[in-house]
Formats: sequence, structure tokens, C-alpha cells
Amino acid sequence: MMVLLFIPVLLLCGQMVAVKGDCNQKLENGLFDDLIQMMLKIRGPVNSGRDHLPKGKDFPAFTAYRASRQSLSVNTVVKFDKVWTNNGNGYNPSSGVFTAPMAGLYHFAAVVMSTDGKTLFVRLFNNNAKITSSYITSTGYKTGTFDVVLTLEKGDKVSIKSGHNSQTIYSDSDNYCTFSGNLIAL
Repeated sequence: MMVLLFIPVLLLCGQMVAVKGDCNQKLENGLFDDLIQMMLKIRGPVNSGRDHLPKGKDFPAFTAYRASRQSLSVNTVVKFDKVWTNNGNGYNPSSGVFTAPMAGLYHFAAVVMSTDGKTLFVRLFNNNAKITSSYITSTGYKTGTFDVVLTLEKGDKVSIKSGHNSQTIYSDSDNYCTFSGNLIAL
């Protein structure tokens, strides 16, 4: 049985390579495997460029939390003073600031809680640039969140700061307030 095959296979050196002709299945598979091997020799392994990513405890990732209230004045950094994870030691619980240990694409998320019936206005900063804000108002305890992806250079700083005077972040032993970040790509 003759099979006519015309399938675009690879983009090789900027040109589409196609197999066309009369082939049996075993020969087709062999040709395809040969083309894949040629592509890998020319372009390198598929995962090249990922081999230099940090591994394990050196991979930048942190999750910090508050187990108590924090009174804030305007532009005061929220200090998530307890740490569950701090791979790469980029997060400083004493200052509340994450410093990127390497350049890359980072994901950050945070949850903050207001005190009962009080307004809470906080902002996420990259160095001195305000990225986003969370404004919480109403009766009861309310939560606000942040969820952003930022491209950072080595040494860039990310923090959450108060936007108003005389505010309080609420938390207790149930750890209502958290701040997390991690490298997602170089």
C-alpha cells in the first residue's frame, strides 16, 4: 500500500521542512526521528536556557504573615513579620521588604484585613513606583488582596505600604494577613 505523505514537520533554519513521497509507516517514523535529531543538533536541546535556573532553596520564593495587629501611618511598610518560606532569603521580615536576588518575572500575592468597621488603604510598591492599591471600607472585618506579576531587576524592592494615616492592619493567631512572592521565569 502506498501512502502519500505531505506534512509540515519542522521550522528548521527559518524554512519549513516537509516530507513528501511514497513511504511506509516505519520509514516515515524513521525520517521524522532523523529530522528531530537534526533540529536538536542545530538548535540545541528543547530545555536549553532552563539549566541555569536556581534549584531548591536557592529558588526565590517566600510566604510571610502577621499574627498580630500593626498600627500604620502614611507610607509605613506593612511588616509581615513571621515567615513560613524564604527561599533565597529575598524577604526581610524586619523591614517587610522583598529584594529580588536575581532579575526575572515574579508573581506576588497578598491578603490584608481591616479592623472591625474601619477603613484600610494600602498599596503595593515596586521600588518607589506604586503598582496597585487595595481600599477596604464597610462594617465588619474586611479583606483586600493583591495579585500581580512584575518584571524585576536584581536588587529591585517590593513592599506594601499604608496609603492613609492612623490605620491598623488586623491579624491574630489565625494569620489573616499574608504576603507571598516567587520567581516564575528568567
